Amino acid sequence: MFDVNVKIIAELKNFITIATANRDILNRFSVSVRDFTRTRKLPFDKLVLLISKLCKKTLSIELEKFFEELGTPMNCSVSAFTQQRAKLEPLFFYLWNLVLQRSYYFYSGDGVKRWKGYRLLAADGSSISLVNIPALKQHFGGQSNQQTDFVMAKTFYHYDVLNELIVLPQIKPYRYGEMNMAYDAVDSIEEDMLTLYDRNFSNYKMVALHMWQEKERKFVIRAKETQNFIKAFIDSGEADAIVDMKPTQAAITGLRKSGFIITKDTLLPVRLVRVELPHTIEVLITNLWEEEGHPVEEFKDSYASRWGVETNISVQKNILQLESFSGLTVHSVVQDFYATIMITNLHSIFIKDAQKTIDRTLQDRKYPMKVNKNKSLGKLKINLVSLFIDHHVEAILQKLHDHFVREVIPIRKGRSFKRERKNVQSRSKHKTFTNFKVSY
Repeated sequence: MFDVNVKIIAELKNFITIATANRDILNRFSVSVRDFTRTRKLPFDKLVLLISKLCKKTLSIELEKFFEELGTPMNCSVSAFTQQRAKLEPLFFYLWNLVLQRSYYFYSGDGVKRWKGYRLLAADGSSISLVNIPALKQHFGGQSNQQTDFVMAKTFYHYDVLNELIVLPQIKPYRYGEMNMAYDAVDSIEEDMLTLYDRNFSNYKMVALHMWQEKERKFVIRAKETQNFIKAFIDSGEADAIVDMKPTQAAITGLRKSGFIITKDTLLPVRLVRVELPHTIEVLITNLWEEEGHPVEEFKDSYASRWGVETNISVQKNILQLESFSGLTVHSVVQDFYATIMITNLHSIFIKDAQKTIDRTLQDRKYPMKVNKNKSLGKLKINLVSLFIDHHVEAILQKLHDHFVREVIPIRKGRSFKRERKNVQSRSKHKTFTNFKVSY
C-alpha cells in the first residue's frame, strides 16, 4: 500500500548518506571545507533532521526532545546547535526537496494527476515578516512608515495544484520583487508544465519568455482590464480571439537584459479567452490554441484551480508557522524556509493514500471528508525522526495513515467569503520573537 512512500523515504535517506560519505558533495553544502570534519554531537545527518523538524518551541526543549527520539542519552547546547547550523548551506534543503519531488513523479508513474497531459502549476508570490535586526534588515530589506521599519522577505512558488506539491520555491530580498522571481523561474519550467498566473504578471515580457524557450512553455495569464487591447476585446463581446501583443518600451528594455533583442514591431500572437463570472468578466491570455484541442469552455475551471497556491501558502504560514523562525540569521531564515517547503511536500504525498481510504469508506457522510491538515502535520512532525532512523518505515507509515484517516474534516463546497485587505504585518497568526518561545 505504501510502496511509493517507502521508495521516496529511501531516496531521501540515500541523499543524506551520499552527502555524508562524499567529501566533495558535502563541501557543496558546507560554508567552509573545514566544516563537518570533526566528530560532534550534531553531525551533518542529524543536523539536517533537526532543522527539518521545524523547531518552534524553546530550542533547549526541542534539542532535548530530538535526542530522546534518537535514543541517545547525550544532548547539546543551544549554542552548539547555532554554531553547527551556521556551517550548513541552505542549498541542501532546496536539493533535498528536489529529490523528493522527482522521486514522487518517477515512482508514482501514471498515478501523477495531469490536466490534458500537463502538470498544472499555479505561480504566485508572498511576503514573510522577519525580526527587525540589522543582519536581516541589511540582507532582506522591507518596508517602512512614519513610525517604524518592517523587515520582510519575498517568497515565490510554482505549485502543482493537482498533486499538491511546491516545485520551484524561491526566497529573495523584499525589493527584488515577485515579477523578477517569476522571470527567473521560467527557464526551470519543464515541457509538460502549464503555468497559471494572476493579472500581476500580465505583460509582454512574461509571454515572450514562455514562447521563446527552445520548446515553448504553455501558460494561462489573467489579463489586466486596463490594457487597451483587452478593453477592445471585452467590448467586442467575442468568446475568444487571436491578437498580436505589442511590446512596450519597458518590455524591450527588460528583454534586452535577458538577452533578447527586439523592436516595437516584434509582435506576439496570443489567444484571448473570455470567462464570464457572476460579478465580473475575466480575460485570459494563453498559448493554448483551439486547434490543439482547447475549447473556450475548459478555461474557467482550469484557471480557478490557481487558488490552490494561495491555500498552500496559508498552510505554511498558519499551520507550519513559517514566520516563526528558529534562528535570527539570514542562514537560519533561508534554511527554515526550504525545510518548511520540504515538510509541506512530504505531508502532501503522505496524505494521498489516506484520502483515497477516506473517499472509499466515508461515502455515507453528509459532506465529503478530507484529512485534517493541522492534526496530520503535527503527527508527521512527531514521527519525522523515526522515519529516517528506523528500519520499519512501512509500520510508521501505517501508523500515520491510520491517524490521518481518523482525523477528518468536512468539505463544504460552494462557500465564499469576502476578501479583506489587512495590514501587511497581521496576515499570519505566528511570528518570531527575539526573547520568547513557548516550551509546550
